[in-house]
Amino acid sequence: MLGAPYLWCAGFSASVPHELVAAFASSLAAPVPVPRHTLPQGAKDRLTVVRRG
Repeated sequence: MLGAPYLWCAGFSASVPHELVAAFASSLAAPVPVPRHTLPQGAKDRLTVVRRG
């Protein structure tokens, strides 16, 4: 919805490999449910999670 606050966002720097950005975009387009309560194995040092509160 235009003008609504974001539920979440993702940003990629120019140094991020194109394959990683493509995999991320592919995951967004997949209809398969994704567990949201845990981070994938090995992602802890690569992702920053900011919780709204």
